[in-house]
Amino acid sequence: MLTICTTCNDGQGQALLEAVENEALARDCTVPIRGQACMAACKQSCTAALQGIGKQSYLFGQLAPDAVSVDALLDVAVQHAESSDGLLAWSRRPACLKTGLLARLPPL
Repeated sequence: MLTICTTCNDGQGQALLEAVENEALARDCTVPIRGQACMAACKQSCTAALQGIGKQSYLFGQLAPDAVSVDALLDVAVQHAESSDGLLAWSRRPACLKTGLLARLPPL
């Protein structure tokens, strides 16, 4: 599941969500995507999270509603979905998700 904060940065989070949803449709991406009001990382906005049952969870920040962030989020969302444990290899992460990593949480 890819969750994007919709209240980040005066509407920029909502714009990011819409851009990701549109690109996911264009790519036939089946990863679930949802918006969430305030993910409490306001100083690092825009933010997005990856979660899955039995998988590592990630929180990314400092994202923009642009093609770079959209591509990066969809690429790692697919990686996360395909991984049995949710670990995202550092070497396979796009640059903006290497510098923008705010947290990695263990599975429940």
